[in-house]
Amino acid sequence: MASVFGGVEGGGTHSKAVLVAEDGRILAETKGPSTNHWLVGVDKCIETINDMVQKAKKEAGLDPNTALCSLGMSLSGGEQKAAINQLIADMKQRFPTLSQHYFITTDAIGAMATASNCGGVVLISGTGSNCKLVNPDGSQVGCGGWGHMMGDEGGAFWISHLAVKTVFDAMDNLVAPPHDVTHVRKAMEEYFQVSNLMGMLPHLYRNFQKSHFAGLCKKLAEGADAGDALCRYVFTQAGRVLAKHVEAVLPAAQEPLLSGDLGLHVLCVGSVWKSWDLLKSGFTEVLDEVASSGKFKGRFHGYCLLILQQSSALGGASLGAQSIDKRLTMDYQANAKIFYKHTFNSIQ
Repeated sequence: MASVFGGVEGGGTHSKAVLVAEDGRILAETKGPSTNHWLVGVDKCIETINDMVQKAKKEAGLDPNTALCSLGMSLSGGEQKAAINQLIADMKQRFPTLSQHYFITTDAIGAMATASNCGGVVLISGTGSNCKLVNPDGSQVGCGGWGHMMGDEGGAFWISHLAVKTVFDAMDNLVAPPHDVTHVRKAMEEYFQVSNLMGMLPHLYRNFQKSHFAGLCKKLAEGADAGDALCRYVFTQAGRVLAKHVEAVLPAAQEPLLSGDLGLHVLCVGSVWKSWDLLKSGFTEVLDEVASSGKFKGRFHGYCLLILQQSSALGGASLGAQSIDKRLTMDYQANAKIFYKHTFNSIQ
């Protein structure tokens, strides 16, 4: 069998697997549920990865019992070394024919490896959120990615929680809402199939599921598109806090990341970016303030936002191959496209 390399994109809600030939041809792609081991547990995580990859082998016409050359995994929750090593050990023991070699990195680094080999910023806003700056020399600085108890600002769960919390506080007369809560309360009751605030308690405690709670975000986006002021407000706040992540990592940026014609490249990953029109005002306002603050002494001239055209599983496959001294052919220009460009004092 010719050399075949596998990659996995593991999200908090959905996951993908891809098989790639050494010349960069995609042989098969499959989908599955969450593979964040902090959310679903190690056993469920590796079972899902095995199921997706074995299904991909069959789709590619490969023998499921023939191990891949390498399997590179780009996983949300893939930061902690001890947990990663245990994950790999368990996979080798339970699924010995899955792959010869394994490599695990974060969802952010896998996304960057899909889009570029020159570095930039990865800004994730899916179920949760995370931000990583990758310099040309490979050094990294991060902000966020701590999960919904300690962060996830600007992600779908955070947006949903902000909207629901605004309703609760308004009904309790604890905090005056910035806008009328009628539409958001109705959307909340319809989505969770409840008729009052007490009905929400099972969803907040016994039956709490982060990905399901985050699903309210789609309804809020629909409300914002229809003109509801509170729905638009929570997305503006999300745009602001996502830009704050960029501001946090910006001091570590090496000169080549800032000096190009298009300025800083920010790779935007996750379903919340589908609502860019709703995030835009808050996001651009914060970075305009950063550029005019003088903190960067004229170094921060502008930025462009990119979106992946391929799954970050492809970047995972590439990094997995690199871990065994192989190089996959990558078409970076085809893998990501620019959807917004901004130069300070003018917008292109």
